[in-house]
Amino acid sequence: MDALLTTPRLLLRPHHLSDVPFMVRLNDDPDVVRYTGDVAFEDPSEAVAVVRSLQRQFAARRMGRLIAIERATGEPVGWCGLKFREDEGVVDLGYRFLKDRWGRGYATEAGQACVRYGFDDLGLASMIAEVVPENKGSVRVLEKLGFRRIGPSPNQCNGFAADRYCLERASEPS
Repeated sequence: MDALLTTPRLLLRPHHLSDVPFMVRLNDDPDVVRYTGDVAFEDPSEAVAVVRSLQRQFAARRMGRLIAIERATGEPVGWCGLKFREDEGVVDLGYRFLKDRWGRGYATEAGQACVRYGFDDLGLASMIAEVVPENKGSVRVLEKLGFRRIGPSPNQCNGFAADRYCLERASEPS
């Protein structure tokens, strides 16, 4: 396993083409994608294109959405990671997990690892996240990670207005 990051319960690694069936399954759940702006893939080739795009970004920037593997079972349970958004020149933290894994702290655990990686390994000064306010679970995850709401997002998620959150690297003591 080519884990980039490990947590007590998860391994986080770049996507492989073998992850396509999992990505299709994840996006197939309307509750999982409700606030994301994404829809179920109409054809597996769409998921292949997404995975290849994620692979290219990781190769170019050493960041991207990472598959989250449950250590106890070896099964993929979601994804979490940083994404460089070319349109704004910002790094965005995102995550998505299978509905039967919600409420177990996986998003927070994976998010903490990705935040540390972004600041410590990539040298980022800040990162953003966008969330629909009605997505209370996701808002709680961002708050646990230390993100603070900075205002409305210029983007919409699935027709919903979203809020933008920001986390800045802690300044070093002088």
